[in-house]
Amino acid sequence: MRIELLTIGDELTDGRTVDTNASALGRALSELGLVVERITTLRDDREVIAAEMRAIAARSDVCIASGGLGPTSDDLTVEALADAAGVALEHDEASWSHIRAVFAPKEPPGGNLRQARVPAGGRALATEVGTAPGIALDTGGCTFFLLPGFPHELRWHLDRHVLPALRARRGGPSLQVRTLLFAGIGESALAERIVPLGLPETLRVAYRVRPLYIEVKLTGTDTGALDDAAARVAAAGRSDYLGDGATGLVELVLERCRARGLRLGAAESCTGGLFGAACTDVAGASAVFAGSIVAYANDVKTASLGVSAELLERHGAVSEACAAAMVAGARRALGCDVAVAITGIAGPGGGTADKPVGTVCLGYAGPGFERTETIRLRGDRERVRLRSVARALDGLRRSLAP
Repeated sequence: MRIELLTIGDELTDGRTVDTNASALGRALSELGLVVERITTLRDDREVIAAEMRAIAARSDVCIASGGLGPTSDDLTVEALADAAGVALEHDEASWSHIRAVFAPKEPPGGNLRQARVPAGGRALATEVGTAPGIALDTGGCTFFLLPGFPHELRWHLDRHVLPALRARRGGPSLQVRTLLFAGIGESALAERIVPLGLPETLRVAYRVRPLYIEVKLTGTDTGALDDAAARVAAAGRSDYLGDGATGLVELVLERCRARGLRLGAAESCTGGLFGAACTDVAGASAVFAGSIVAYANDVKTASLGVSAELLERHGAVSEACAAAMVAGARRALGCDVAVAITGIAGPGGGTADKPVGTVCLGYAGPGFERTETIRLRGDRERVRLRSVARALDGLRRSLAP
């Protein structure tokens, strides 16, 4: 089944809005074992949209479009689909009745009549969220699904109308996916371990670098071959393998602390609270995570974490000696069993010949372990900070390994 996505709106093409709909649609289809072949984003231009729809109808089986179903003059997707199919627009009384019910006891503004139009031969997809119905139309051998651009409305229509229709339509063996996560290894180094495995050519291997880990996705139709390949890839990852994708790096660290009854804390300098934010993004983290002390300035390191002024003068804030003192101070101040400290130079300035931008010192301490390390990271300020958090989490994961 050849599937394309079409996202529509001036706010997408001029950068005012990040297109989260395409990623949500792609993820939902991937989970169903379907592959998106192309994603196109267009401005609000009726002729441009209609021309692209005609091209899609000639080459694909399904097109899911989002945006442009509102009540204003710049919402042109329905008209464009009618133009592409060469049909007229018709009033849909059921959609209008729903819109009137939403506005009751007042009457809807006149512009909302636009949302009760359907291209001839198409059908309105009833909605329980918002005023815009979805629309389905078969033309040129392609089924078009028009969905509202508001993310929560799009997701509702996707779950209620689109995915059930695609499940029923899907023929032949369905694609299956195995997702494996790795940390503490670069993408190219990981590929060097996987390529020699000689995985079957019928399986597709895709790498994706995420902020805290690397994701390897195996896709195929043969369950046995997929399971065998996943086991071999996991083994090739050795200690860098996190799991099957159900549990991320943060969750794994929190779970290992929870399993051993350990309380976790942190002391952060260059990451400015990003480690704490990563932990508290996980529901239920309060059962394990005590908190993070952000000690950015040296006097705060001294006052909050007990890092001596003499140590800072002798070794500097970006040093393993400072990281060791910070992690010890975090354990005292937070009353935690396990702690990590992060101090470094995220840039773009502040680097020296001995300590260039990207130099980060980390400290780890807990039952049975106490160590420090210095790493050199490449990238801009944001990337250095995120990779510092990833390295800190991975260092804890390895320290807490069973």
